[in-house]
Amino acid sequence: METHYDPTPVKEWAEKNPVSTIPKLFRNAFEKHNAANRNYLGAKVNGVYKFETYQQIRDKVEQFAAALIELGMQPNDRLGQIANNRPEWVITDLGTMHAACIHAPLYPTLATEAIEYILKDCGARVAVCATQKHLESVIASEKELPSLEHIVCMFEPKGESSRKLWSWDQFLKLGADNLAKHKPEIDSRIQNQKSTDVCSLVYTSGTTGEPKGAMLMHGNFASNSQTAVPLLEFTTEDLELSFLPLCHVFERVAYYSVTSMGATIAYAESVDTVAANMKEVRPTVMPSVPRLFEKIYARITDKVNAGTPLKRNIFGWAMSVGEKHFKAKLNGTLNPILKLQYAAAHKLALSKLHTETGGRIRLFCSGGAPLRKDVGQFFLSAGFTLTEGYGLTETSPVISFNPLRRPKNGTVGKIIPDVKVRIAEDGEILCKGPNVMLGYFNKPQATRDAITEDGWFHTGDIGILDEEGYLAITDRKKDLLVMSNGKNVAPQPIEQLIQSSPYIEQCV
Repeated sequence: METHYDPTPVKEWAEKNPVSTIPKLFRNAFEKHNAANRNYLGAKVNGVYKFETYQQIRDKVEQFAAALIELGMQPNDRLGQIANNRPEWVITDLGTMHAACIHAPLYPTLATEAIEYILKDCGARVAVCATQKHLESVIASEKELPSLEHIVCMFEPKGESSRKLWSWDQFLKLGADNLAKHKPEIDSRIQNQKSTDVCSLVYTSGTTGEPKGAMLMHGNFASNSQTAVPLLEFTTEDLELSFLPLCHVFERVAYYSVTSMGATIAYAESVDTVAANMKEVRPTVMPSVPRLFEKIYARITDKVNAGTPLKRNIFGWAMSVGEKHFKAKLNGTLNPILKLQYAAAHKLALSKLHTETGGRIRLFCSGGAPLRKDVGQFFLSAGFTLTEGYGLTETSPVISFNPLRRPKNGTVGKIIPDVKVRIAEDGEILCKGPNVMLGYFNKPQATRDAITEDGWFHTGDIGILDEEGYLAITDRKKDLLVMSNGKNVAPQPIEQLIQSSPYIEQCV
């Protein structure tokens, strides 16, 4: 795949870390954490959450890989998937990589034109669809998709296609019937995979122009996810509630991190059911974009404001005590009186917030956009651990995370191990490390514009590193306003202040 960038940081990381590809990461969960009979993926079936074990998913992953090989898929051939979060998404992802092919996930909300563009640009030989509507979009685009040969549907497909149509069960049966024949080939392909092999094309639209497919390598995902495990203290007992689209690289690396520990993932039915699903599955970990935390904050604030004066006063006092308690713990100045006050505040008010989230949450992770400082402080004062991170699709994605024991609200934390950051003269954040993509698929000039010859990636974000090494994002480079005196002014702080009003949804 064409690129000027030599991913030396990925190679150097892999020399120290033998679990340097995603199939090896998945298999390592069985060997290191005895994961075979542990619950892996759960989804709502007939109104009840049903979980499949690691071994059950592994069987289907290998069947999927065998089916691809039976169809003649070669290493580096591409598969496009249009689907919502569900176990089949993961089976497709891991199955594609077990066959040493490249997975190109598409958002299930994309219009037909966007689906056509991405499938054509990546040269997908196989497309996987979650709904009849997705299938119809692919069929409508067939004339523009010369590489496409097969369409796999997670349902019984309806309609006529010039390509071979498979139902999900038919496709897995094809793999099961040929698994014994192709198992040695699967094992060989996994053994021969390198950390610098591209495993996924993740398309990012940016703000202008055509979507660009970020070529993400096995080593990108493997390094990022395994770095996250000790930083976020993942264990085999964790249960993640997943509702961010798996197409979103933030959710993707969370799923790899959980998988690496042999832990469990449950899929929310939809964004609208997250609150109810939290009570049902009682997660311990939940990654999200700021919008969810803002909605929770607004819902609780509205509920409190609608209560009696006494309830409002109790809640206000409890949050005030919670904020003092959080800051005292952070500074090492917690005293017995404040401990007693916090215990009372928790019993009277704060415990109700924890019950609303299922009662077991140990970690909220926020990423994908800046988190409002007042929203972050609200969760910290309520006794939740909320850590904010920073990254981009092209950095697979994490560049920095707030330490769990010493978070600094209003920043995106400290730079993660093995990754380097420097601030350019114009204030832009530059990043170098095993997390940086190989480049943009079929777009060599865009790759040159994004990555320097010596491996520094231009994030397009403006930021500062403080004296303690915490990174703060102040704006997007393209959004800076140039005043008549030549001074650059960042509009983001003003926008965030305006957006803090309960009467304003968005501000640009």
